[in-house]
Amino acid sequence: MSRKLTFTVTVEFADKVVDDNEVIEVAENIARAIVDESQSGMGIAPEESETFLESVEVKPVFLDKTITKKAY
Repeated sequence: MSRKLTFTVTVEFADKVVDDNEVIEVAENIARAIVDESQSGMGIAPEESETFLESVEVKPVFLDKTITKKAY
């Protein structure tokens, strides 16, 4: 397989997210939530694996900015 895996995640809100700054904030929140879960929750790596999360990248589909969070 690979060290890097790519997933498509869709989030839906009750009301409109109105501008690019809010979209970037959502991307930052998603990246932080994944890192937080990997460090203090049940984790996101396969249970029987020796591996661990190194970083997360979240890129909004229609923006050029990518959010990267290191897990350590």
